[in-house]
Amino acid sequence: MSGSDRATGDDDDHRHQQRVPIVLRARLRDRHSNKYNVHLLDLSVTGFRAEADYSLDVGQIVWLVIPGMQGLEATIAWRQGLEIGCSFRQPLYPPVLDHIVKTLGH
Repeated sequence: MSGSDRATGDDDDHRHQQRVPIVLRARLRDRHSNKYNVHLLDLSVTGFRAEADYSLDVGQIVWLVIPGMQGLEATIAWRQGLEIGCSFRQPLYPPVLDHIVKTLGH
């Protein structure tokens, strides 16, 4: 699979967690401490979808930095155009997801 393709079977049937639409500016940081501004598009306890204008590759480890929170380790699972989908190394606690959506999301 190339770095610009979604995984096969991306019809959302494999997802077990509800994705919450969100509009939120955040940052990704890679292993080399490079920082990338991104716009979160949706969020769940297991991952997120974001718009990223940067060349980030499938399989790359990143840390999602949401204002007021420590970095959340994630792996880029797919890329399609400017959008990326990432899965968290450790799932978010549902109350943390609720807090992000209620206090930071627009």
